[in-house]
Amino acid sequence: MDSEEVCRALKITKRTLQSYRDRGVIPCSRLGGKFYYRRRDLAVWLSRKTVQTR
Repeated sequence: MDSEEVCRALKITKRTLQSYRDRGVIPCSRLGGKFYYRRRDLAVWLSRKTVQTR
């Protein structure tokens, strides 16, 4: 997934995604000046961020 796809999927801004990337919050790869994200990595990241409720 590219940055635009991730922003749409997570409903976040490009700046928020950049901040996550800069802080190492979301795993990504850079190829030819463009950032890419694996769906599996994002799913794992989201599952760790999910808060269980009663």
